[in-house]
Amino acid sequence: MSNHDVGYTAVAPELVVGAWRGYRVWRMSGDRLIGWWHTAYTWQPGGSEAACTARRWNLFRGSSSRHPALPAPQRDCRCGIYALHDPWDFNGELPAHVFGYSDVSNVVTGVVAGWGRAFRGEYGWRAQFAKPVALYRAQVLDPRVDRIAARYGCPVVDQPGDLIAFARQRA
Repeated sequence: MSNHDVGYTAVAPELVVGAWRGYRVWRMSGDRLIGWWHTAYTWQPGGSEAACTARRWNLFRGSSSRHPALPAPQRDCRCGIYALHDPWDFNGELPAHVFGYSDVSNVVTGVVAGWGRAFRGEYGWRAQFAKPVALYRAQVLDPRVDRIAARYGCPVVDQPGDLIAFARQRA
């Protein structure tokens, strides 16, 4: 997902008391959550920290990190952990126009809390740290959701309204 996709226009990171809440999609792999948006990043129990993997080319030094001495996210980069402000249709199918993929056999949606260095955009935010706070059990998902939720220390909800309530809570 690019900065444009989340309506990124901020000129400086925002200071936030507590954590922002937002919606997220993951792929399930065993009892782990794997990033969905153009990444194979494995989320860590207790919280994940963003790192910049963007590279730039320097004619004399070759490829190097865009900002090796600075934390993610940075204003001039796409790095950070992303989440969306608003929920999508919770009928068990992902909107292909947003995620570019419609197979839900290994996908779970949920709510994350994000904190640290953060940028807010029109459709979502990207932050330095994030962790799952609730997972949604769509009718088409298998029992792995319960194992994954136990690993990450978050509840599983069966109703879209319950997931929305988790997103509206203050951290």
